[in-house]
Amino acid sequence: MGVHGLTTYLRENKRVLGKTVHFPSASGDAVTTIVVDGWSFIFEIYLQSHLPWVYGGEYTEFSQYVEQVVLSWIAIGLKVYFAFDGPTPELKIPTLTSRMNGGTVEQSLIFFRTSPASRCTPRFLRETNILPPLAYEVCVQTLQRLASSGRRPLEVHFADEEADPYAVELAGRLGAYVVGNDSDFVIFSSGLYAGFISLDELMWILPDADGETYACKGGDRDDDFQTVVRGKARKPPTQQQNITSGLIPPADVPFEDLTLNASVYTPAALASHLKIPVTILPLLAALVGNDFSNQSSTQRNVQSLFFERKLSLSQRIAHTGNTLTGILNAASQPRKARHQVESVMDLITRTVNALLVRAPSHVAPGEVDAVVDRIVNAALKYAIDKYDGEIYGPDSLWPTRMCALHHQDACPFATLFMRTHPCSSQGDTGNDSAALRLGAMYVEAFRSGKLKPKIADIMNTGAYWPKLFLENPDLETVAKSIGRPIRLWIYALLEDGVGLPDASEISSSVTDSVAEDDRGLHGEDGKNLDELIDVEEHLSDDDDTDLLAPLRGELERLRTADDSTSEPPASATSHSRSRLPPGPKNVTEYIRRGSRIAPDEVRVPDLAVLMSSSAFKAFIDSETYVPWQLRSLEERITLFLHILESNVPLMRDLPPVQLFGVLVVRWVIRTLHLRAVESGMTKDREKERWSQREARALLAFYIGSLEDNEAVGSTTAHGDAQAQQLAGVPIMDRTIQLMAQALTAIETIQCLSQVLFLSDWIPVNVEGLSSSRFHACISQPSPVSLPESMWNACVHSLEDAFRLEFPKKNRNAGMRKHDKPTRPLAQTRSGTVGNRRSAHFAVLGDAEA
Repeated sequence: MGVHGLTTYLRENKRVLGKTVHFPSASGDAVTTIVVDGWSFIFEIYLQSHLPWVYGGEYTEFSQYVEQVVLSWIAIGLKVYFAFDGPTPELKIPTLTSRMNGGTVEQSLIFFRTSPASRCTPRFLRETNILPPLAYEVCVQTLQRLASSGRRPLEVHFADEEADPYAVELAGRLGAYVVGNDSDFVIFSSGLYAGFISLDELMWILPDADGETYACKGGDRDDDFQTVVRGKARKPPTQQQNITSGLIPPADVPFEDLTLNASVYTPAALASHLKIPVTILPLLAALVGNDFSNQSSTQRNVQSLFFERKLSLSQRIAHTGNTLTGILNAASQPRKARHQVESVMDLITRTVNALLVRAPSHVAPGEVDAVVDRIVNAALKYAIDKYDGEIYGPDSLWPTRMCALHHQDACPFATLFMRTHPCSSQGDTGNDSAALRLGAMYVEAFRSGKLKPKIADIMNTGAYWPKLFLENPDLETVAKSIGRPIRLWIYALLEDGVGLPDASEISSSVTDSVAEDDRGLHGEDGKNLDELIDVEEHLSDDDDTDLLAPLRGELERLRTADDSTSEPPASATSHSRSRLPPGPKNVTEYIRRGSRIAPDEVRVPDLAVLMSSSAFKAFIDSETYVPWQLRSLEERITLFLHILESNVPLMRDLPPVQLFGVLVVRWVIRTLHLRAVESGMTKDREKERWSQREARALLAFYIGSLEDNEAVGSTTAHGDAQAQQLAGVPIMDRTIQLMAQALTAIETIQCLSQVLFLSDWIPVNVEGLSSSRFHACISQPSPVSLPESMWNACVHSLEDAFRLEFPKKNRNAGMRKHDKPTRPLAQTRSGTVGNRRSAHFAVLGDAEA
């Protein structure tokens, strides 16, 4: 999430709003706790590491950078908690679609529409940067490996929904700072939350020759003013040579000798600067614009109604703050009864009318009410439940294994996988019990990082977001051709085990009118403006005050009204295990269609139909049916290998470290071969098939060990060395497309293994992957040597599925060694210029003779 222009506003007013802190702290042995926004960390560290992205990702080096940063934080006395996003909320689907269209899809289009010579330049690759698709898996695996090896102060958390409110609520329990890049962290408030630290403003201070850091010199630590002495020479000051800006610390200095400087921004400081109560900050963010203010591309942009184009983003924030301050000050005067604000909804309505560039009478009928509804929903996303406990710190976490912050009945994530209700049929009680047990297992797997948030999206909004990367925009997206056949099994398994949400269970559209239900506006227990003024008078003296109660008191009533009109969710006993399906269900896949992201409805097949159509022999007893996820390990492995058409002895005999890579290669080879056969071996489908040399290169890409790569040095030195090393690796369209197919297969097969609880049996091992190795092996004329057992398992029953490669004809093969190739000659109507000149010289020679 992010508030439009708030990051710029904080930077421009840093001296007033920011407070400088130093780590390690002056107290010496004191441990400071930070909660890191996981996705902000991933984007920032890959951007600052300058690792090449175009090949598909250099995950070995990326893992080493993650380890380097985390260990340096721990070395300077920080206790680190990471918080990663959970399922995507429905309100954010339009924003996420817009980001994908303007990011990956547009960058891929630009890349493939640019000449090969121009798109290989460092400037072009830097401006069209795309985050490699496996960066999330590599970061999570690296963090979990560090957390499990030794007693390090490091924990990894996965949020119920968006990571922003979860991270602030976690920081409120721990008295911690939140580290990230989203400006929303200055809007949230909870408990003992210490403030927001931007990743962009971190500075590492190196020790000087005397052993002191420059941060320690110069007097008071809290004094932001520094004496600047300009010398006659133009070389930079010595102090600047001992300061490294950015997230990644210098590698040539022991971590214990470093000092980290950061700027902290708090909600109280921002509210005081804008002269509004802290509780009004969510309303300010919704009015200025956040990820939830504009919910549909067909709706008019809210900010276009509020602000003139000449206003900068910072000026918009100041203008909104002044408008809110004027309304609140007028309402605080008891003699002016007509200016009194009766409720928060009244405040929102008045502010919207005051911000409109045009008069409300000149706005289309109903548009103002629609804008108010959208502002209400956008402001509600900042609501954090008040913590009623008396214990703070790590002991206040994990009341149950299902959630670190909430009890099971109050955890919104637990309900996604446990939507079964008691039924009247006694014969179905066992099925409900199995579904509840399976749902609890999925929740625990998600909390431990063994279930992707993409799978939780299916259970939350009935949507799936395939990870897109660089691929040819003129071809069918690999998310559909390579990934969808496996995802159909995933949907069927989830529907059979815990039940997918149907249309009545998915939350209603965010554009439902709020004004239709007056009960949500002026209820008897609603909060009035007097409480807001009280909060302003006692801004932050009382730590137990729920800062968002005035908004939540009335706006949460909207959700209650919506829930009362919705139908109860269908019983889980109506799934395929009872053989009485309630009707077909759909999953919306957001995939690339041409040059844009478009929703594609996919019918969820019945698991029994899939098994029978694929000739899977399994005994199914409808009375004592057990979901496949709860069956024995051998049964789950058999089904897993059967889905991937690899249930053969040669595959079962492979060691676990080699199995996943072979499964990826076999699936891609078989899928593209079947597509070619179904099309009648057309020329385009024939070109899609892989050759044996390409398959060997992909296996070499996957089994490459971590030791084959050089250790990471400093950010600049290592980036330059790797750039020189990869300068000779060509970037070819076909190789890029092959890598896109392989990355999609890796992601989808990993999801299938997680749904069947096979993550421990078949490790993915993405930390050791280097996509440039695959491109380099493709460019080599000789095939890559592999273990014989591995290659035999890969080609078993697929001998005819490979494309034949013919040696390229050398135009100069018939020339003698001393002959020199000539440039192409210009063509004319009567032949080449060279041939005409040769004929003229021949005639002159004959005449002279």
